[in-house]
Amino acid sequence: MTDETPADGIRELRALTAALTSAAESGDTEGLLGPRGGFPLGETVQHAAQSIRYAMEGYPKLSPAVVRHSVGHAVKKVFLRRGAMRHNLAAPVPGAPELDPNAALAASVAELRDAVERLAGFAGELHPHPVYGRCTVPQAASLQAMHLREHLPGLAARVAA
Repeated sequence: MTDETPADGIRELRALTAALTSAAESGDTEGLLGPRGGFPLGETVQHAAQSIRYAMEGYPKLSPAVVRHSVGHAVKKVFLRRGAMRHNLAAPVPGAPELDPNAALAASVAELRDAVERLAGFAGELHPHPVYGRCTVPQAASLQAMHLREHLPGLAARVAA
């Protein structure tokens, strides 16, 4: 997975976002969230958008450098090799503003779609991830797709079908 082109992760993020857009527009959102909990659907989508945006804008709070360069780097390599991640689904982005429980789902989906398109066209150096540290655009796109799949396994199943 580490040798992917930027298009691979972006392609998957676009497919997931297109399926989410369709589900939100049709009202067919039942079963998108997994049984492991986390945020409600609208907040999950906001959380995913935040995570992608912060890769380009800078995360509000980073883990200590020693964590990012050791454990975080190792975890990133494992996730990229496996093509899947497992993390605390209820954990917010460290230091990020609270998610808006009253935001319309359509607005949250549009925010995610915009973040994906910004990442697709991003040509600069990404900011360090709070845990993984530095990521290339292909790595970040793949990790963000894994992140979205883990939070929304029902969505991932629809895209895979």
